[in-house]
Amino acid sequence: MNKQIILLFLIISIMVSCKKKDPCDDLVNGVYQFPALPKNHTMTSQQVTEFWDLPQDICGCITTEGLVETCLNYPDLRLIFAGSSPQSGYDLLVKDRFGGIRELEGRLDRGRCLLNKFQTLDPLGYDPNWEPVEIGRFTFNIYYVEIIFSQYVNLKLLTNDEKILLIETATVMYDKMKSDIEIYSLWGLECTTTLSGRLMLQDSYEPFVKTYNENELVWELLTYYGPTSWETVELVNNLSKEYLTYLKNN
Repeated sequence: MNKQIILLFLIISIMVSCKKKDPCDDLVNGVYQFPALPKNHTMTSQQVTEFWDLPQDICGCITTEGLVETCLNYPDLRLIFAGSSPQSGYDLLVKDRFGGIRELEGRLDRGRCLLNKFQTLDPLGYDPNWEPVEIGRFTFNIYYVEIIFSQYVNLKLLTNDEKILLIETATVMYDKMKSDIEIYSLWGLECTTTLSGRLMLQDSYEPFVKTYNENELVWELLTYYGPTSWETVELVNNLSKEYLTYLKNN
């Protein structure tokens, strides 16, 4: 009898040890935790890319809200600014490397979840006593949200009510950044107006489409996020206010 009990215990132990690890165990508050690179590692660039990629089995249990936060925590997200433009950086240096971005672009509720994240941002929410590098990190985290959200694929599923909320939030963001222009400069306004402008273009808002086709600087802004002029970002921001009225009346 004792031998049978021992044998049964061994079988159960083996079954437990062989049980596949639940990928959801790697989530903390629904967000994937990226592993830290080993000190003095000798991995190649490609190996680092694979090391930081989102494991495929995570996709089955992570919510879209958790996926948005995971994408924003991606250690190589800074590569957005390593391309010839933020758009090329997004396409070639981030999206191609990181499966989390590609997974996000396939989620049907991505627009709503990105909008929810966008609405939590406050450009004036930093501490003026922070070190410059901390303030820089704070502002860049806003730009990352705007650049990801402004991808046409992420805008196309928004409802009319969600479009209204996006434009309302973007115009408030614009005004706050403009009031703190020493921190945000023209660049901060470019990211916000690119988001608004792409939504208007996606929605075929006629006054904006006409401007986009006739004004080369507006075309460059929406294609590359700038460089542009003060007059251009003001033009797009003013058109977005008219577009907001249009949305509320339709």
